[in-house]
Amino acid sequence: MKRWKYLLAALFVVAMQGVAQAQQLKIGLVDFQKALNDVEEGKRAKASLKAQFEQKQAALTAKQNSLKTLKDQLETQRAALSPEAMKAKEAEYRDKFLDLQKTLTQFQSEMATKEAEMTRGIIVKMRGAVQSVGQKGGYNLIFETSQDAVLYAPGAADLTAQVVSAYNSGAGASAAK
Repeated sequence: MKRWKYLLAALFVVAMQGVAQAQQLKIGLVDFQKALNDVEEGKRAKASLKAQFEQKQAALTAKQNSLKTLKDQLETQRAALSPEAMKAKEAEYRDKFLDLQKTLTQFQSEMATKEAEMTRGIIVKMRGAVQSVGQKGGYNLIFETSQDAVLYAPGAADLTAQVVSAYNSGAGASAAK
């Protein structure tokens, strides 16, 4: 019976030491996607991408309207055109349609590349800002949450606003070097 008491007491002490050590572990969370949209450089990059998108979208809309006009002409003139003229109009329509598809694919690829280029540098600096906030706050671990990698973290602090503030004040640039 005494052995059980000693064993229980030993287990209790070990459990308490584990709880004490766990309380010393300081964990933070950062939503990189939100931070990327909230930092000043990210806002400027987003505005630049939006302007480029609108410019390219206008060109695509013009091509689409031209294609629609050609299709309408094909349908209204179908009975009046000779078979050779009809084939020529259909070939022109097909060529313009394929050109529109090619332009759309190229446009999507260009926009994805530009977005990746613009965000790459910001993310490098963002990591520097996270390190700065983590060191100043005495955090042992900081997890990124926008990719749903962290499903549950009770007691973890959301550091996103602090990281955005540190980034905007230049902490990211200096820590990233």
